[in-house]
Amino acid sequence: MTIAELHEKGLKLNKELPLNSIMWKPSVTITKYHAWYYVYVIFLHLIPGLLIDGLIKLSGNKPLYVQTYCINYAHIYILLMMLYLPAAGITYFQMK
Repeated sequence: MTIAELHEKGLKLNKELPLNSIMWKPSVTITKYHAWYYVYVIFLHLIPGLLIDGLIKLSGNKPLYVQTYCINYAHIYILLMMLYLPAAGITYFQMK
């Protein structure tokens, strides 16, 4: 199954089983350049997260959005390394 097919399947599943109480709908953006990915991360994840954390902190609660996102980002990055490097013939031990 290709990445495009997985994206289509995920979007179709989202229409069939909608999520309640979320800020915005899930969407898929495929970038040609890796730098655009980081631009999207900053504008779609970090800046809104900082704004939400600021509002949460003003209300007197502990902000967790940006910290949670950073942990999830690290896990996704590790997972991608585990998936794509062996497919390219590179193992973790060859990287050291």
